[in-house]
Amino acid sequence: MQRFAVLMAGGSGTRLWPLSKEASPKQFIPVEDNCPMLIQTIKRLCRVVQPGQCYIITSRRLADITGKTAGEYIPRENILSEPDRKNTAACIAYATLLLKKKHKEGVLCFVPADGYVKDTENYAETLQLAFETAERTNGLVVIGVKPSYPADGYGYIHVEPVTGTGDKASRVLNFIEKPSREAAEKLIRSDDYLWNCGIVVGTTDAIIRNVKEYLPAHYTKLSDALNKEDSGVSDAVERAYGEIQSISFDNGVLEKCARSLYAVRADFDWDDIGSIDALAKTLKADSDGNRVKGRHIGINTTNSVIYGKDIAICTIDVDNMIVAGTKDEVLVCPRNKSQRIKDLVEKLKQQGHEDLL
Repeated sequence: MQRFAVLMAGGSGTRLWPLSKEASPKQFIPVEDNCPMLIQTIKRLCRVVQPGQCYIITSRRLADITGKTAGEYIPRENILSEPDRKNTAACIAYATLLLKKKHKEGVLCFVPADGYVKDTENYAETLQLAFETAERTNGLVVIGVKPSYPADGYGYIHVEPVTGTGDKASRVLNFIEKPSREAAEKLIRSDDYLWNCGIVVGTTDAIIRNVKEYLPAHYTKLSDALNKEDSGVSDAVERAYGEIQSISFDNGVLEKCARSLYAVRADFDWDDIGSIDALAKTLKADSDGNRVKGRHIGINTTNSVIYGKDIAICTIDVDNMIVAGTKDEVLVCPRNKSQRIKDLVEKLKQQGHEDLL
């Protein structure tokens, strides 16, 4: 079977405001070598699939910036647009039905566009094994990463113990969504709990079969709409998106069929860059413990994250803080409060500051 990769790149990345905004979310933020996370993900995937078999699905609003950013790496026609954001269940169902129509059959790997991985060799080997497992079982496969610390912001996959030395694929038992810190500390003591990094692999038939069973409205409305239009986002597809539930593929499908899934255990490093503090880990600390991107002049500034975009940032007597700014906004907060940026963005919306988003 042919193998295809689909990058899911329609998110808004509100937890990284002001560096990430509605019109330019976090997958476009440059990290190492000024390379956006979107392009880093494409390069990793193209170690396993050909560029012509690598697709991106994004919102219609982000189609232009996605094309400008990724157009030299994959064919422009491989950038698929959704008419609205309806979470990953709609994204995966719609893309699978489109590719089924175009290629008849294949094995698809859905990958968030904004994950951060350094170990590209192990990443490629893990994807290869996930493709092989999905094709062999004609089912769905998820990839779980061995936890490196007790993260309470990630979901976990509980898997059966491996039966043989070197065996990396095992049955899924259940999913655990963002446990407490105390619970996470217990989970990582076992080898059978893995971080859920959001990568799903399956044959087109397996994905469609499970969507049809667990989210029948997604299947019926989207497939009917696609039968009315050969290409592009038709009025029928737009109407279908307006009628289907906004739900994640994890909640809508995977959790309901957990015991029929396989998980491939991954040893590569991974972070979903869910905060500015996490983004800073992609930067090397200087002699004062600061992680700096952009122009910074500081006096007695230590252990801080300084991230400037088109501005200079100057600091005095600052320790363990985040200072992130663009030419229009500046954010200042303690490093251990970076998860509250999402609350700040919600407050900006409530108070009518849409121009800042």
